[in-house]
Order: sequence, then C-alpha cells, then structure tokens
Amino acid sequence: MHATSQIAFATFTVDVEFLSGDEHYATETYVIEATDWYRAQRDALERSVSSVYDNARIPDLTRRAVAR
Repeated sequence: MHATSQIAFATFTVDVEFLSGDEHYATETYVIEATDWYRAQRDALERSVSSVYDNARIPDLTRRAVAR
C-alpha cells in the first residue's frame, strides 16, 4: 500500500501594481495556480520581474501584489 498526498491547488487572480516612488504607473494581472494566497502572491511577484514594466530606468521602482 502506498500513501499518496493530495495537495489542493486553487486559482488566484493577482494584480501586480508597478510604482515609481508612490506613483502608480502600471498594473499587470496574473492568474496563478497555488496552494494558498501567500504562494500565489509570491509567484505573481516573481513573474512580474519579466514584465515590460519592470524597467531599471524607472526611478524608485517597487511592486506590490493586490488581491481581487
């Protein structure tokens, strides 16, 4: 007999906001399959580094994940 574990994944929609200082300049939406909101947020932020909005020329570039 083999023990199997089932990990339940859910679909999360995560908006990643791109900011220059305190000024919002772009938002990208990511659909993430993850086990919880924390992992979905982390995965969306990781994906956002490949975004066209992640540009080193933007002063004080920051990102934040926002739940829908």
